[in-house]
Amino acid sequence: MSMAKIPVTIISGFLGAGKTTLVNHLLSQGENAGIGIVVNEFGEVGVDGDLIVADEDAVIEIRNGCVCCTVRTDLVQGVKTLLSRSQVPLKRLIVETSGMADPAPVLQTFLADADLLTRVELEAVVTVVDAFHIAGQLADPVVQEQIAFADLVILNKTALLSAEECIAPRQAIMQLNPDVLVINANHAVVDAALVFGVQRFSLPNLLSIEPGILQDEHDHEHDASVTSCSVVCRKPIDADRFNTWINRLVQKDGAKLMRMKGILDFADEARQFYFHSVHMLLNAKPGRRWNANDIRESKFVFIGRDLDPDTLASGFLGCVRENEAEAA
Repeated sequence: MSMAKIPVTIISGFLGAGKTTLVNHLLSQGENAGIGIVVNEFGEVGVDGDLIVADEDAVIEIRNGCVCCTVRTDLVQGVKTLLSRSQVPLKRLIVETSGMADPAPVLQTFLADADLLTRVELEAVVTVVDAFHIAGQLADPVVQEQIAFADLVILNKTALLSAEECIAPRQAIMQLNPDVLVINANHAVVDAALVFGVQRFSLPNLLSIEPGILQDEHDHEHDASVTSCSVVCRKPIDADRFNTWINRLVQKDGAKLMRMKGILDFADEARQFYFHSVHMLLNAKPGRRWNANDIRESKFVFIGRDLDPDTLASGFLGCVRENEAEAA
């Protein structure tokens, strides 16, 4: 690798696999200065960008699209913005794609832009796989592509399975990508030395998988049935109401709700609360304290099939603390 070029790591993986958790864990293992991050969201409201533990100037968010198609121009512009505005010279770039992104056109974006080719170099495609849900996701072409184009697969959430149950997901990955390195993990805890600083990406290998990638011939279609909707609320949320509502929601529509995530402003709580779910697995934990200059608001995103945005938004807003709702 040319020392003059900045290495690029693409973090891929399906909805809820643990991509943002991985990015934060990697950042926590060393000096963050000099690492630029591009985060793509599937939806109009961004949540993941707020959860990245990095300087604000080092993060670019691309929302309401997919870096593999409609906003590829935004991806190039975002990277160039990071290259030009960073107070500290960039030493590494991370691109976290949306859960619905096919990695091939993302790679093509970096390989086709003449200016980027002189300034950055692809180091690795790292795909995070949800070990618990992968069996039900393998029929999705996007999941297959994410695994097939990976240089490194992190098989995440293995603690939810027995050692014997972990064999089948690993075998499924190896069938799609026989030569890939697979690392078991929980909470995306992986040694940064296994991810950064190793030249795993190979253009000849990529061309063997997708010969037409340099000629913009990669066929990519989204599942049109998968949509997203979101809600933003600047009134405090009642924690008990939210817990009751969200549990009823997943019991009723858990099969359709592929992914939910949000940052919550609970009433009388000094900290933000981070919520995420994959189908019927729910997780919420306290985050950083609200600062005096923060705009205290809750942001919540739903991703799934056959969603009813009005009903979902109404249900969420019904969790507003009672006296706040009356004042509305």
